[in-house]
Amino acid sequence: MTYSFKQRTYKILKIALPSGGNSLLDIANISIGMYFIAHISNDTQTIKHNIVALGLGMSCWMFLFALTTIFYVGTNAQISRAFGERNHAKLSKILSTMSFGAALFSIPIYLIANVSNEFYFDWMNVSGETKTLGMLYLSFIFYSIPAFLLKTIFISALAGVGDTKSVFYIKIIATSLNIALNYILIFGTQPLHILPHIPPLGIMGAGIANMAITYLECFVLFWILCKTHKYLRLSLGFRSKILFFGLKLGLPSGIERALTILSLVLITKFMTDYGLEVIAGFQIGSRVESFILMPGFGFQVSTMALVGQMIGAKRLDIAQEFIRTILLISSVTMGILGLLLCVFGVELSSLFSTESAVVDYSFAYLVAVGLSQVPLICIFVLDGALRGSGATKLSLWVNTGSIWILRILPMWLCVYFQINVVWIFAIVCCETYLRAGLFGLLFYKGIWKKHIVRI
Repeated sequence: MTYSFKQRTYKILKIALPSGGNSLLDIANISIGMYFIAHISNDTQTIKHNIVALGLGMSCWMFLFALTTIFYVGTNAQISRAFGERNHAKLSKILSTMSFGAALFSIPIYLIANVSNEFYFDWMNVSGETKTLGMLYLSFIFYSIPAFLLKTIFISALAGVGDTKSVFYIKIIATSLNIALNYILIFGTQPLHILPHIPPLGIMGAGIANMAITYLECFVLFWILCKTHKYLRLSLGFRSKILFFGLKLGLPSGIERALTILSLVLITKFMTDYGLEVIAGFQIGSRVESFILMPGFGFQVSTMALVGQMIGAKRLDIAQEFIRTILLISSVTMGILGLLLCVFGVELSSLFSTESAVVDYSFAYLVAVGLSQVPLICIFVLDGALRGSGATKLSLWVNTGSIWILRILPMWLCVYFQINVVWIFAIVCCETYLRAGLFGLLFYKGIWKKHIVRI
């Protein structure tokens, strides 16, 4: 079994394009709410409070991605190997077991999240109207935790067998509904002159819309996996060994994601020390950047799935060919997108704010991340290869070590000595290049092969 460059490219894009599109629409769903919230009032101060509250609320919600990463990686690694082995009976057992585990864990996760809501805003030194709005938003989206975890399992399993189109089609419909639902719940039905009358709910409406769409997506994916999918089928089967092994595989990635998210939250906290204009600009810049990152996530998912499948088929040589091909295609793609981010950063930032100081800070951040898109996609791809091969501990050490030593520590020093915030953005750029070099060394020297986990 060999693949030409054209065949490898086809298989890569077949997974990456729908997966990247799905991630892009995920961010669009979040940004829709921010866009509407930014136009909820003519008062500049009110808009700032709402944008910061929504941005901080989403930063808090991101901590759940650490938990979903555990289930995603644990499910994907097992599913892709079983698919590479052509063991369809095992596919069903893995899917059912991991789904049951996610549903079970969602209960304590919801309780912990609900209790820690206020503590998070106090820790971020946010009070008054911003804190009230942020807590209101989170109180609603926390209700979607069970559906969010289950949806993660379903998406991971589908990606593991190379089916990212189903999720993408569902996401297109969900996004269309989300736009309408966000507008109606944030602004009310009075501007549309339709019945029944729904009063404007503001940021609370954004939270309700987010929750409703999450449950809708989960239900549709559940129905597909119960009734219509070619390879995957949910059943009542449960194997504790599969769940524990999945958690063991995913735990290092979950810890890595938690520490990475904590670092992002700390960066946000650093921004609060520079004032509302800086943090608003940083939040807007981060939101704009997230759109550019979505193709990168698509390439990462493609790498995880294909490396896992090839290792399952006992063809490590082909897995390496896929890695090299993905690196080439993704570097060209993300390099172009990074340059566009630098060129059109002001115009993109202006969609969310008309205040010149906020736009300037957003643009400064976008230039820093735009210039580092190529090394960032190399990190995404090589990290995906490690996860697909089960070498999640190696990924944990590289990512967390680099972020905390080469990024967070210098940033803290900048904040402590009140150095211009632009230098913080420069640190983000430099650390990305250094971390990409570390990942490249692991693969160039063949060190990663020693950490492949056999399932």
